[in-house]
Amino acid sequence: MKKLITAFTALFVTFSLFSQGTYEDLLIVKADATWEKLIKKADKYTVKSSTSKDAEPYYYMAYGLYKISFEAERSEEFKNAYKESFTAIGKMLRYDKSGEIQSKYAEFIDEMKFSLLEIIQNEVDNEEYRRAFGWSMRLYKFGRTYIPALYLEGALRSRNNDLTTARMKWNEGEKLLEEADINSWSKADQEIMMLALYQSARALVDVRQVDSAIEVMKIGAPYFEENKIWQERYNEIVN
Repeated sequence: MKKLITAFTALFVTFSLFSQGTYEDLLIVKADATWEKLIKKADKYTVKSSTSKDAEPYYYMAYGLYKISFEAERSEEFKNAYKESFTAIGKMLRYDKSGEIQSKYAEFIDEMKFSLLEIIQNEVDNEEYRRAFGWSMRLYKFGRTYIPALYLEGALRSRNNDLTTARMKWNEGEKLLEEADINSWSKADQEIMMLALYQSARALVDVRQVDSAIEVMKIGAPYFEENKIWQERYNEIVN
């Protein structure tokens, strides 16, 4: 009986490991940099009932989609790969209940955030606020309570003449900040927040609410005062 229990336990552990997936096959394909193959192989795991709610396959799918999006000669099938990579990373974060996978691949997540930040920054610099708004919505793939996204949405809602919704988003972000520690955020999160606060302040100045704009900039003052770009923007609004 003891041997039978031991055998059953071993079988259960093996089955559990198989169900969770080690995904070494995806790691090998990723190392080969064959992005289309990686995407399709990862996709099979995301539709398979036993692994569809495992976080890790979605990371590999996001990685493949993100990388292939920079290939000029990619097939028509992957023309929207960049946008789809954010959908995949959003699902990864949703299924990663423990936060283990997010921590494991934090560097790549920040790479995606920096990439999106650059696009949004270029659009607002060109005063293409509607286009910037469309891109900024993808920041919510990193969480519906992602504070930089709330402030940036507020700024762009205001720019698009929807001050009522803008105020709602700013208020939501302000409440979440009460429990947040910006010092512990990654560099990517901090830089997106800097842009979000500055754009919010500029939007408020444009609707002649200078005092509110100053208060928004003061949110970032304790955290970003050593950043030269932030200091220039702070002086522009506050001083």
